[in-house]
Amino acid sequence: MTDVTASRRAIATCAALAVLGVTTRAPLAIARSWPTPAAGSSVSGDPELILTFDDGPSPTNTPKVLDILAKRHLKVIFFMVGEMAASKNKKVPAIMERIVREGHVIATHTMTHKDLCKHKTSDDKAASEIDDGKAAVEKAAGIRTYWFRTPFGVRCTRLEDMLAARHLQHFHWDLDPQEWKHNNADRAVKYVTEQLGKMTGRNVLLMHDIKEATVKALPEILDWLDAENARREAAGKRRIRIISGPELAAERIQPKLVPWIADTASSMRVVRDAVSALLP
Repeated sequence: MTDVTASRRAIATCAALAVLGVTTRAPLAIARSWPTPAAGSSVSGDPELILTFDDGPSPTNTPKVLDILAKRHLKVIFFMVGEMAASKNKKVPAIMERIVREGHVIATHTMTHKDLCKHKTSDDKAASEIDDGKAAVEKAAGIRTYWFRTPFGVRCTRLEDMLAARHLQHFHWDLDPQEWKHNNADRAVKYVTEQLGKMTGRNVLLMHDIKEATVKALPEILDWLDAENARREAAGKRRIRIISGPELAAERIQPKLVPWIADTASSMRVVRDAVSALLP
């Protein structure tokens, strides 16, 4: 067989495999993003906002975020990085305990915040990022976790297969002020308030409790929400409603299991675990 003939056969084989949907290499990147709205449609009919925070816990900034949330009686979702939750910093265990005690939802965000769709990240490494991150956060928090967010919001076939095998689903977002990148509180506030002012349905807001810009921007965003809702109420318009992490969890419980949870739960921790187990 000549080299030309061999090359032609190889090209023909690859073309045939492509037609059949078969690849000669495990595909990683998919040219599409995760579905939005990230948490489904509005249940109340009002514009709805879900607050989520990534990359913590931070010994310095997470307590400040918690103070802001506690003052306003808000319960959110923290997507934690395993190495941060397992940090040897003496402040971290108390922060983890406080997050659980104050009723926030804890979810996972890999072990070291690696891009799980890069070719240089091996299958084994990607799997350990998911598994080790989950294990580290659960050990630090003392509860099981069921929500997962992939770093950078990447999506690829390999990642989807790994999540499916673990019965995990990526929890995406709709609004990203990118304060993690520019670290500018004013810029973050401007972006978020502009988006909230025109939003309809339900939106998931992504912020980062490790960033000082988040600590500065969050109160301003919440103050703007209060003022905006007052304006809407005066004008007879729908208010922007903040959906808490536990509220979203309760929304997704299979109705037939509610009596079972009530009968078997002997503590608030059991209730929290039972609720979280039913979340994507």
